[in-house]
Amino acid sequence: MKINFTHRFFDLFFISLLVFSGGGLLFIVNRNILSLFLFFISLFILFFMGKKIKQSIFNSAGLSFLVFLLLLLINYFTALDSPNFLQYGFNLLSISISFIFVIHILNNRSHIYFLELLYLILKVILYHSILSFFIYFFVSENLFDVKIGNHELSSFMYIFYYTTENNVSFIGIDFIRNQGLFWEPGVNQFYLNLLLFLEGFIFKKRKWIIFLTIFAIITTYSTTGYLIMMIILFTIMKSSFYFIAKTNLSPDEFEGSKQNSFAKRSLDLVQPIAIGIDYPLTGIGLDRDYFQDFRSDYQMEDRYVRFLKNTTGLEKISESTEKGSTNSITYLIASMGFPVSLFLLYCFIRQELVTSRRKIFLVILILSLISEPILWRPFFLIFIVSGMISFFRKFTK
Repeated sequence: MKINFTHRFFDLFFISLLVFSGGGLLFIVNRNILSLFLFFISLFILFFMGKKIKQSIFNSAGLSFLVFLLLLLINYFTALDSPNFLQYGFNLLSISISFIFVIHILNNRSHIYFLELLYLILKVILYHSILSFFIYFFVSENLFDVKIGNHELSSFMYIFYYTTENNVSFIGIDFIRNQGLFWEPGVNQFYLNLLLFLEGFIFKKRKWIIFLTIFAIITTYSTTGYLIMMIILFTIMKSSFYFIAKTNLSPDEFEGSKQNSFAKRSLDLVQPIAIGIDYPLTGIGLDRDYFQDFRSDYQMEDRYVRFLKNTTGLEKISESTEKGSTNSITYLIASMGFPVSLFLLYCFIRQELVTSRRKIFLVILILSLISEPILWRPFFLIFIVSGMISFFRKFTK
């Protein structure tokens, strides 16, 4: 169908909301209201900005949705404790938004059209990140404290946001970690690296975008971001990236707060898998509050503790943590068990929204997912949904 200005405007608005649903501060402030709004705007776009849904897409998407719903219901009724109904309802809402979006792209648009609009949005995120980094030096004395969800931040005019945790001091100057419009720099680096991927492999329009993006990623001071960036650049330029591994494994990485961060991520790697091994079929449920309470009382057996020490070189700092898991993939295993988790990850790998340089793209996603709790956000669920529809397409006509 012919795509006019109105179609493009609403699609751009829709994808922008999807992006910021995946870690944006906006969705932390008004998560429920904005998620409902995103759901209704997605329905509006599907039915009024497109054509009749093709039978093949309707059948495969319908079967995929029913399977996903069944998996969610099984998890709800087999959870260890009385699960939070609203939490599961929100998960179902996120899944529904993702299905509507994928159906819209498959039926009315194309994957390259989606990437073109995503590319435009990511450039706005890039410009804001760079401006946020430089403007800090001029407004640092005029910041005011804000509390967004569980995040305590400093802000300037509610446009730029900063946190004082893990900042870098050089020649007497404090360099703030660049989190852009997201809840922390680790999320911001994902979208910046995604822009680097799109510019380097798909659009190849402006080389200066690559240099600006590299600079913005550096300002996040994210080890994961640096690793992903070097993998992308290595693939683009065919040059060695041995030094990034050396940097990441140096003793300085484990000093002070970075040691705590590394140990927390190590615990989030091992402990949820240990929970999954003890509850392998259905996990303990998707209720995040219950997961946090459960893991605070959950004691790993000696073999897991030894594994943590041997693989990381660190003693386990504590037997538990009151915080949720920073690892989306191991959290999925702990909450839903191995069979469902492996199936969803298989669907994730089969995603069809980004088909060019698929392996590199998956590396970017997976490395970000193992360091941030973002898998159940609509923007990331669309890749699971895309793969699931692709999987069930062979069983429908």
